[in-house]
Amino acid sequence: MLWPRVGKGLEKVDFTQLYALADYQWPLARLLTGLKFSAKLPHAKALAQLFVEHNLAPDVERPQALIPIPLHNNRYLWRKYNQSYEICRHLSLLTKIPSEHKILRRIQATKAQTALSANQRKVNMRGAFSIAPSALTQLGQYQHIALFDDVITTGATTNAAFLCLKKAHPQLRVDIWSICITLKY
Repeated sequence: MLWPRVGKGLEKVDFTQLYALADYQWPLARLLTGLKFSAKLPHAKALAQLFVEHNLAPDVERPQALIPIPLHNNRYLWRKYNQSYEICRHLSLLTKIPSEHKILRRIQATKAQTALSANQRKVNMRGAFSIAPSALTQLGQYQHIALFDDVITTGATTNAAFLCLKKAHPQLRVDIWSICITLKY
């Protein structure tokens, strides 16, 4: 579902197009935490299927590429996988939209966001992302991409990645895709 007004919890973001499956609640929350913290990788396929079934109507303009939010190498080595990449990989298989997981890099080992306030999250994410120098030309070939994150809480991580992409390619249309968002009411 397109969330044209992304909610009170996401007031301080620069992106304007957000496609999310639902608010962060059961059963999706259970699937996401199983994937993220218990390595239940089959959940990625189920979540991708639900996203496609409920968000990608024929009239939705499809992006040319999907870019998952990357993990820093330290976190990747500890976890052994990136949950956003795993869902994005299945989204790519289902939609035939290429997943470009080597364009955006996480260059700072940031603190885990879960225990931080909205403002602390924003500060924590400053300078966290860069475009791989070898991927600048590749990024330049696109006019429209979707940046994928599994869950958006305050939008700090997604916004930092969005700004990094827009700085490298100002004319690029960047939609945000996510399984869940957490809204303040």
